[in-house]
Amino acid sequence: MNEKASPSIVKLVAVLAVICIIVSAVLGGVNMVTFQRIEDIQTEKTNAAFNAVLPTDGGYTEVEYSGNAAIEGVYEADAGHVVQLTIGGAQSNITLAVGVDNGGVVSGVSIIKHGETPGLGAKATEDSFRDQYIGISGAAALTKAGGTINALTGATITSQAVTDAVNIALDAVASLG
Repeated sequence: MNEKASPSIVKLVAVLAVICIIVSAVLGGVNMVTFQRIEDIQTEKTNAAFNAVLPTDGGYTEVEYSGNAAIEGVYEADAGHVVQLTIGGAQSNITLAVGVDNGGVVSGVSIIKHGETPGLGAKATEDSFRDQYIGISGAAALTKAGGTINALTGATITSQAVTDAVNIALDAVASLG
């Protein structure tokens, strides 16, 4: 047998370790360069979602809330509240902003971030679906549960998740008084 034909295991491990170190350094460098920009874009997207569901001139003030674990924050404005929450969908978590006016009525729903199936659950971002929630007070429900919300075809789980999120937001604002 020819032992010179096969490299030693130590040499292979050393080469692999050097490659891993180089790739890790490049990945860390890219992260350092892009991290702040990604954060800024996400903040802009969240602010746009807040303004879409409950427009205000005075800004939003975070209100202390410790009820439902899905809620990331409750924000007060002159016209009502915006509830930001993340709930499990069919394929991923869905982060939403739900506006609730001072009368306890949904003023808007905006999806900030999701990973739902394109062409199915991703249609929850369309106005034709989200606008069904505007004007609801008390509790929202899908038509199959006796409510007024038409579920997305092929995306009942996503539709139910958004409906659940709206109900959580309504309950949170109602508990604030």
